[in-house]
Amino acid sequence: MTMETTRPRESLWVPIVAPVTWSTHFTVCYIWVAMACGRFGSFDRARTGVAILTAVAAAVIVACFAYGWYRHGYRLPDRPNDDGTPEDRTRFMAFTTMLLAALSLIGTLYVGLAAMAVGGCL
Repeated sequence: MTMETTRPRESLWVPIVAPVTWSTHFTVCYIWVAMACGRFGSFDRARTGVAILTAVAAAVIVACFAYGWYRHGYRLPDRPNDDGTPEDRTRFMAFTTMLLAALSLIGTLYVGLAAMAVGGCL
C-alpha cells in the first residue's frame, strides 16, 4: 500500500494559532486590568486597552477561520473525513482549524464583553 504524497503536508501548528491567541488575549487582558486597577492608570484606560486588544485578537482568529474555510473548499463538510486519503486529511485539518477558531472567537469576545460590562475597579 502506497500513500499519495502529491499534496504538501498539513502543518499541525495551524489549528492551534486561534486557541493560543485566545489564551494570550485572556492573560494580557487580566494583567492589563489588574495593573490599571492596582497602581497605574484608570479603569477607562484599561477598558480602552482591552477593547483594542480584543479587536486585534478577534481579527487574528477570524483570519484563522477564513484560512480553514479556504482549505476546506469554502463549504461545510457533507461527509465524514475519516479516510486515509490526502484530501480527507486536508479537510479534517481544515475543519479542525475552523472549529477551534470558532470556539476561540467566542471565548475572546466573552472576555472582552466582561471587561466592557464591569463598571470599574473595586
